[in-house]
Amino acid sequence: MELIKTGNPRVEKLVQYLQILCTGICEKENYDSYRDILETATPFEVNKALSIVLAGATSFSDYMLPVSRFFRSVGKSLDSQIVAAYPPSHILSRLSAENTAIAALCSALQVLSKQVHLKTLNREVLVNFVASFGLLNSHYTALQNELFPLFEKATVDHACVKLMWSIQDLVLDAQKKIIQFDTSLSMDEFWKLFGKFFSLVEILVYRETRVLFPVAYRAISQEYEKENSLVKGVSLARFVSNTGSLAFGELEAIFKLLPLDIAFITADDKVAFYSDPPHRIFPRSPAVLKRLVQNCHPMKSVQTVEAILSSFKDGSKDSAEFYLTVQGRFIHIEYFAVKNNQGTYLGTLEVTQDATRLRALEGEKRL
Repeated sequence: MELIKTGNPRVEKLVQYLQILCTGICEKENYDSYRDILETATPFEVNKALSIVLAGATSFSDYMLPVSRFFRSVGKSLDSQIVAAYPPSHILSRLSAENTAIAALCSALQVLSKQVHLKTLNREVLVNFVASFGLLNSHYTALQNELFPLFEKATVDHACVKLMWSIQDLVLDAQKKIIQFDTSLSMDEFWKLFGKFFSLVEILVYRETRVLFPVAYRAISQEYEKENSLVKGVSLARFVSNTGSLAFGELEAIFKLLPLDIAFITADDKVAFYSDPPHRIFPRSPAVLKRLVQNCHPMKSVQTVEAILSSFKDGSKDSAEFYLTVQGRFIHIEYFAVKNNQGTYLGTLEVTQDATRLRALEGEKRL
């Protein structure tokens, strides 16, 4: 076990305990040895320890169980902390309210599941209720595109959000499988899937309430106020090129009308610009600006993203193409290496289009 020096002996003890759990050892003697810190740990110390241990992770599947055990070990202390009321104008006020609503849905879901167990309700009622959990997707999207980018900018101790994102993906995948569950399969198989869904949702509710939100509130408040205080206006300057010129207001209006979502990633892999049309396919917020593009994707996609960027930088490729179906829509995504006249790599252009209508066209329609 590697000894981590942080300058904070309390955090170092938490790191040591979590590292023990990561080896698969979960004994009462270990808990007793660290009881003093486990039963007094603050959300900030817990987050710091998690960030240190998870910082170098490329896959989180091996960390799911030890981290869950770690949270159970520090639960007594976390539960004793007062949950803050966030200012109404703050992003955490909305996210906290959504989290409370999800917790209420979980309570209702637990009641329904007991009735299905007792056979006073059939399984379809439970499945339909799970299907109505639309708030999960919108809440997780807001976390990934609004809170996580702000958190990453404000503190180096943000590795926990990658684990949370991985769990969010598991929740949404389990929800989808419950909705599509083959009724010919046994109830034992159904309850196994349902139990996974329910427990993961509750895990996220707890970790958001007890660690992520209080830590993020302290970390991002200044950053959030700074970004929200920026005066948005149209520059009097013009964009000028060999093929013409446009006022920046005109250029912005054009970007909003293009049937494409465009994003530009700089040579050092940071998001510098994205268009914001009303038909945007994948959500974005200003918080994503200056964020490492690797952090804009779930862990399962990061390796592919890095491979594309590396191929653009070494010149082995100039483009990459992907296409997928999202909520019944055919989505086409292309990446292009952007270079200057001397061939120097400047960054990557991402172009995303809902090609559903175009794919269905037949014949001709001429001017």
